[in-house]
Amino acid sequence: MMTLALVFLLAAVDAGASPVSAKPGEGRVDVPAVIARVQTLYDQAKDFRAHFSQKYSRAVVGRVTVSSGEVVFKKPGRMRWDYTQPEARMFLSTGQVLWLYEPSEKQAFKQDLKTSQLPAALAFLMGKGRITDEFDVTASADTRYGRPEDYRLALRPKQPQSTYKSILFVVDAREFTVRESVLVDQQGNVNHFVFSDFKINTRVPDALFRWSPPAGIRVVDTGNLGKQDSGGSR
Repeated sequence: MMTLALVFLLAAVDAGASPVSAKPGEGRVDVPAVIARVQTLYDQAKDFRAHFSQKYSRAVVGRVTVSSGEVVFKKPGRMRWDYTQPEARMFLSTGQVLWLYEPSEKQAFKQDLKTSQLPAALAFLMGKGRITDEFDVTASADTRYGRPEDYRLALRPKQPQSTYKSILFVVDAREFTVRESVLVDQQGNVNHFVFSDFKINTRVPDALFRWSPPAGIRVVDTGNLGKQDSGGSR
């Protein structure tokens, strides 16, 4: 249930980085230059929020689930995904703890961030790495995603990962925001996110990342198998 926290999302702000030598459709894309622009822009973002739509396609059964909501990130290490469709859910990283809250089920899942097996992509998001240190990045010819003018970058982890096989970024050729991310797991399931209405460095309040389970909510600590704590605010 906590796989959403594995999604790698980047933000962008205005910066004076060097231009990329080739535009999509005009020859060979300078992948290192594109990555450098994305990395530089993300490094300058203190906080970020956007609307997201998600399409999760299950390979075996052929079923597709569509969701949407708002995502907020704030350095260091904090993020919050508020789902509004098809039902309310929340994923939250306080920087130390990961939470999944399902109001309709009256339950919340809790995991210590230090013990969770998160991919290098999320570590980068939290300011603890560089994209080229963890991934081999190439230009992708997959036109199923993005617009003709966008850059498409295929990321493959340098070390095999149990949670995912590959990631595709669709990068805006002018602003260098990551407009779409496509994560393929080891079973061939596809998790496709589209981001819009970007807002950068808006002084997101720290209080947004503080949360305690409401009274009557069953809390499951996934770091302690078989241990469940019942209801009440913490």
